[in-house]
Amino acid sequence: MPLSPADVHNVAFNKPPIGKRGYNEDEVDQFLDLVEDTLAQLQDENDELRSLLDEADNKSSASAGAGAAASQSSSVDESKLRSEIEADLRSKIEKEIRAEYDEKLNESRKAADKAQSAANEAKAEHEATKKELAQARQSAEAASKSAAAEKPANAAASSKQAPAADAPAQATADASGMATPATHMQAAKVLGLAQEMADRLTSDAQAESKAMLDDARSSSEKQLSEAQAEAKRLVDDAQQKSTKQLNDAETRSRTMVQDAEKKAEQTTSDAESRAEAQLRQANEKAAALRADAEKKHTEVMNTVKQQQTALEARIEDLRTYEREYRTRLRTMLESQLEELEARGSAAPSGDIKSNNK
Repeated sequence: MPLSPADVHNVAFNKPPIGKRGYNEDEVDQFLDLVEDTLAQLQDENDELRSLLDEADNKSSASAGAGAAASQSSSVDESKLRSEIEADLRSKIEKEIRAEYDEKLNESRKAADKAQSAANEAKAEHEATKKELAQARQSAEAASKSAAAEKPANAAASSKQAPAADAPAQATADASGMATPATHMQAAKVLGLAQEMADRLTSDAQAESKAMLDDARSSSEKQLSEAQAEAKRLVDDAQQKSTKQLNDAETRSRTMVQDAEKKAEQTTSDAESRAEAQLRQANEKAAALRADAEKKHTEVMNTVKQQQTALEARIEDLRTYEREYRTRLRTMLESQLEELEARGSAAPSGDIKSNNK
């Protein structure tokens, strides 16, 4: 069962039997075990708080990563800048939180060690007081036994002797070491002093133990309260810083997106203007080239037509020459044929006969 501050405040140990000082050793040991278990539980709670803090940091980084992934489609530089900001922020917050938490944890451990040391000292003092009380009790019991053993002999001696001889007998008994009424009184005084000393030491040990337990309880409650408050404050600060940084990152992201959109629009407008200018220049150049080509085509066609006209005139001249040549050739051939026919008719007949043989 865990040890609560109320349990520490209301703890009450059973006192030992009369004649003993201190508290019940078993109950003190059980209470120290409870204190040790509670300190271990406090350590576990501190570890749990640290894990919760790490989980909060992880959630913060995951949220920042989700925001960076959502804005990644708009701009790569924006995602990179946001990641760098979140990494720096997370590292800084983790260092601050871990430093503060480690400091508080060390203080808690020191307080726990101090309380444990005080408890150990109280236990050691309790053991020493217990040993002293046992020795005093043994001495008192030995004196009581010695007085009880010597009492019958003293009574018999007193009844046989005269009252006048009491003083010499008492002196003789004292000299011989035998018990007397004075010895009984002295033993009773020793027992009373031992009991008084035992009560006083018991009261002192009880007060000191109560004071040490109160100090340990106050220190433990204070350290626990401070650790819980500090852990809560650190978690709240981390969440606030994370939220603030996330909002700042989102604001910067939106600003960068707007700037990127403006730059994109400006770039698009400039590109469209340049494209229109280039298209206009291309159209003008194409028109100029088309006009030049048409001009050259017209010139070439005119040249071709001129050459065609010249060739047609030349062909017509050649045809005229051909007709004239054919006419002259035909006339010449016909004249030659007529001449040959004339020569043939004028030849001698004898020659013709000889030629026939």
